[in-house]
Amino acid sequence: MFPSSRTTFRPLIAPLLCVAVMGACASVTESNSRIGNYGSITISGKPIAGNRVAASVQAVFFQGRSASAPNSALQQGDQCAYAFLDTATTGATGSLKVGESLAMTFAGTTVNMPFSQTYSRYEPVAGATLSYAVGDAASVRVPGAPGTFPSSAISIQLAEPIIPGPISLPATGAPMDVTWNGTNDATAAVILSVRYGATPTATVPNEQIYCALKDDGAFQIPATGLVPFLASPSALRSVALVRWRTQEVRPDTLSLLHIVSTVDTVVRFP
Repeated sequence: MFPSSRTTFRPLIAPLLCVAVMGACASVTESNSRIGNYGSITISGKPIAGNRVAASVQAVFFQGRSASAPNSALQQGDQCAYAFLDTATTGATGSLKVGESLAMTFAGTTVNMPFSQTYSRYEPVAGATLSYAVGDAASVRVPGAPGTFPSSAISIQLAEPIIPGPISLPATGAPMDVTWNGTNDATAAVILSVRYGATPTATVPNEQIYCALKDDGAFQIPATGLVPFLASPSALRSVALVRWRTQEVRPDTLSLLHIVSTVDTVVRFP
């Protein structure tokens, strides 16, 4: 539903600050237990020219005894931990069909999202191009199906492009200052991922300093937390920033429909 690291963490600095996009800490996400029917809509964006964002959309529906939904509005403080980094990307797979297609209004344009039998998910037809500007919104209407998921609708303000300020490779014993175009919007939050190879012989980035942050535009990683990053092979170091915003509705007492909009950017060191 939302891109995240494997949820195995170890301390960055004492005390341990636990972060997990998919819901390991109540201060970061909201856990919703005993949910029978669950719908997840993911809008993933990349900045393009003209301060616009190119986006892809997927929606899946499934049933389960419990589910955990990330809530960007619950990000009240800044929290960091070391975490494994899994760079493999896979599309979501659902298990329920809730109609032949979903109707989406995206940045003022009507988009049809038919059901794909291959992955049991909904997405625009192959080749469809979606883009939006700051301030645009998306809404999705679910037709529903008896015994699976009720008819429902949800809307979200799309996440704005995230633009980092200059990020320098810090000297040993110095902190790393990270800045970006913060929105100071209580409905938005930011994920900061400082990526590197965990050992001098690593060939791919496989660990990260993973931070869940307020969208206020600035954060400093203490020097004590940067030791493994500075020891990494230089070609494996990078910084990724993700702005994300969520909404959710409960069409009935047994169902939850959740939507998340994300925009990410990556800074690499020379």
